[in-house]
Amino acid sequence: MNWKIFFIALTGAALLTSCQTARQATPSSMVEGEWKITEVNGSAIKAQSSPYIGFNTQEKRVYGNFGCNRISGSFDFNGKNEQIEFGQMLSTMMACPDMELEQSILQELNSVECIKFSDNEHVALCDKNRNPLIQMERRFHTVPLSDIDGKWRIVSVFGENMPVSDQTPYVNFDTVNSCISAFAGCNHLSGSIKSGEKNTLIISNAATTMMACPDMSTEENVFTALEQVSGFGISPDESLLLFSDGGNEVMKLKR
Repeated sequence: MNWKIFFIALTGAALLTSCQTARQATPSSMVEGEWKITEVNGSAIKAQSSPYIGFNTQEKRVYGNFGCNRISGSFDFNGKNEQIEFGQMLSTMMACPDMELEQSILQELNSVECIKFSDNEHVALCDKNRNPLIQMERRFHTVPLSDIDGKWRIVSVFGENMPVSDQTPYVNFDTVNSCISAFAGCNHLSGSIKSGEKNTLIISNAATTMMACPDMSTEENVFTALEQVSGFGISPDESLLLFSDGGNEVMKLKR
């Protein structure tokens, strides 16, 4: 037997096997951004508050809102073995009617040791045995302000679907002239818009018509939501999401 040829063949086979079984490192860019929590320990999220968690990989900072309070803390991510470790979490101290969801998420985070991607839009936080504890989907994509130019139909406000009406409430963005106009079912709103870094959006100089209508509650919610807007993004289903300063979704719109 030609032992030299045998050794080379054996070495090549070993290298081939090694390449086939090696796990490709997950880049931190896949973790970056905000993720909507859809399931906790096997139970689907049904809350209107849309809990989420965000990762700033450059600063190794984690933040979010789990249904009531805003949370922040630190994390370490190892893309080679998809390990993730959370540091101490800080939270605001608001008392809300239902704290069960928030407490459940915080409890599961204590057991998280890895992160597992299904694709670029879906990810799970897992325990040490890679069992999923928290399922998430990407909350939105960062886009230039020009991408939201035009008329959008209002789908929901503060998590509540818009009531069926003959008059369709809408928001229209004129990004060329930095203007906004809106119709809430009775009165009209107009104002100015300004965008900065990281999809910030400020609505200013807002003015409305003053007609008195039979039902003003929906209209008041729409205008209150627009007053709170400080950011925007496009969701995976191509909806336009408007966020408050605390990162909570205040309005959802569709083309």
